[in-house]
Amino acid sequence: MAIVKMKRLRVIALAEERDELLARLLHVGCVEVTEPEGALSDPEWMALLHRDTSALGDVKASANAVNAALEALRKYAPETKKKLLDKLFVTRKVIKESEFLNGKALETALNSAAEINQRTQRISQIYTQGNRISAQRAALVPWASLDLPLDTKSTEHAQISFHTCPAGVDLAEVRAALLQAAPSAELFEASVDKELHYLLLVCHRDEAETVAETVKPWSFSTVSFKEFSGTAAENITRIDAELAENAKEREHVAAEITAMGGVRQDLQICADRLVAELAKQAAREKLLTNGTIVFLEGWITEPGLPKAEAEMMNYACAWETAEPLEEEEPPVLLENPHWMNPINMVTEMYSMPAYRGIDPNPLIFFTFLFFFGFMFADVAYGIIIWALCFYITRKYHPKYTMGYMFRLGQYMGIATAICGVFTGGFFGDVIPKFAEMMLGIPPTQLPRWLQTFNNGIVVNPINSPMNALILAIVIGVVHLLFGQCIHIYMGFRDGTSVDALLDVVPWWAFFASIGLVVAGLPWWTILIGCLILVLTQGHTKRGILGKLMGGVASLYDVTSWLSDILSYSRLMALMLATSVIASVMNTLGTLGGMSVVGIIMFIVVFIIGHVFNVGVNVIGTFVHAARLHYLEFFGKFYEEGGAPFQPLSYKTKYVDIIEEEN
Repeated sequence: MAIVKMKRLRVIALAEERDELLARLLHVGCVEVTEPEGALSDPEWMALLHRDTSALGDVKASANAVNAALEALRKYAPETKKKLLDKLFVTRKVIKESEFLNGKALETALNSAAEINQRTQRISQIYTQGNRISAQRAALVPWASLDLPLDTKSTEHAQISFHTCPAGVDLAEVRAALLQAAPSAELFEASVDKELHYLLLVCHRDEAETVAETVKPWSFSTVSFKEFSGTAAENITRIDAELAENAKEREHVAAEITAMGGVRQDLQICADRLVAELAKQAAREKLLTNGTIVFLEGWITEPGLPKAEAEMMNYACAWETAEPLEEEEPPVLLENPHWMNPINMVTEMYSMPAYRGIDPNPLIFFTFLFFFGFMFADVAYGIIIWALCFYITRKYHPKYTMGYMFRLGQYMGIATAICGVFTGGFFGDVIPKFAEMMLGIPPTQLPRWLQTFNNGIVVNPINSPMNALILAIVIGVVHLLFGQCIHIYMGFRDGTSVDALLDVVPWWAFFASIGLVVAGLPWWTILIGCLILVLTQGHTKRGILGKLMGGVASLYDVTSWLSDILSYSRLMALMLATSVIASVMNTLGTLGGMSVVGIIMFIVVFIIGHVFNVGVNVIGTFVHAARLHYLEFFGKFYEEGGAPFQPLSYKTKYVDIIEEEN
């Protein structure tokens, strides 16, 4: 239960065996390839070696193509009759490593992806073409009433033109102006809509300029139909036929994609395979080579070293391992028992510990679950949370952060149910409310054991919120003291025991002086505690004056301590919020009494209300449980800033791989 020890790994291998070696390191999953920073800054190294090249761009293109093909299948060939959870989670297929790495299967899947994407592109082209001719149709519709061909040319004596003008224009006024300026001109209206008049203007050629000047004040715009021949109605008929053919072709191509739904699983395996290939190619770009040999530098876990060495023995390569230098910050990998691993997600959401720090997971596992359960504190809610997370974990086997979340959710459900036993929560106070409002049984006539449960064996947040608050504050004080004890342990571990004791013990003395005053000793006893802080809290400063000023400044930290302790009042606040919302929903549900309508009303309000309560408060409870650890608890000892260990390994979304030695 600690931070896994890392060693610096350096490997020199033949360039012709590079890809095979990287593939085997990918298999063992315990090596992180890094930039060879020292070599890159050394002119002698760079004179001999240069960065290796890779097919990273090609692999990315292939991965994008496969993902695009899968997206096309989701659209045109969706998996039928999928439940809600089936849509949210992927049901993984278990395959052997040899099947996963099969080159022919990869090539076949890529070809299938190319075929699907070609059809998808064709559908896109058809859509574009359809949009274009639909726009043409929309432009012709206003002219459909004209029986004059759109390509009609002006004659030697007459000029014919098509125009639009704003719908607010009074055409009678325009015609009157034309009659006065150009008596031979005629204005015909094809149609009008909310925005424009669509007009045909005919005039004598000699009067064309006069006509143009006359209609200018009414914002006339000329319309051209160069690409059309025949009347607007004839063109609309032709376009309708083209649109029908367009839709038919689009459906045909979509049907071809639908028919390829059987390759979905092959594409999913291919997608995961390409993720592994991307990792391998990204590592390859970090290698140095002269064309004959390659140089690899990285980190390897100490437990994984024997397995990696066994793989490297099969190749013509040389390697060395070394302890990390003092100035180096190796990546961080946390190793705990399998049942405790889910708490990793809580730590990773904040920040990984420094490599030379301490693994916080064993320290926060039980307290995090207890805080969550304390704030939710309902037997029924806990069973629901546990059952849902258990079902998802067993059916879908989610991995990585999602897997941690649902495994942790099972523990949180158990903690919620256990705390609910001691606070009397079962869908809030549904039992006494239902008995009294629906069955007419007063709470005092319920069985004694049920009365004891409803009143809360330890505390009931609704009946005695102050007791819940006091309990929350006491829990907070104990939690903070635990964090200080860890700080002392780390000081002894790192050889700074005196500094660690001076950081913590004087504060205990100060708070003890406050307790003594509360117990009845004179008020000036607190001054002794203050003096102890002044004399000790500047121990890290230089010079007597610096130490004294540091000690005086530490008195201001009393407010920080008070803030930290009061933060734990959220334990009571969240417990009370969950209980009150549940109680309100139960009250609303039982208002209808014991009738058919009342029972239906109770069932509807009960389901909606408690689903809402669980959905809202599970998020808030998780966040506040995490916050108490991040800000209050971690602040007493935690050294953050570690970089997570990111080894070459299989990271799959659609399949689970059965690894094979050969």
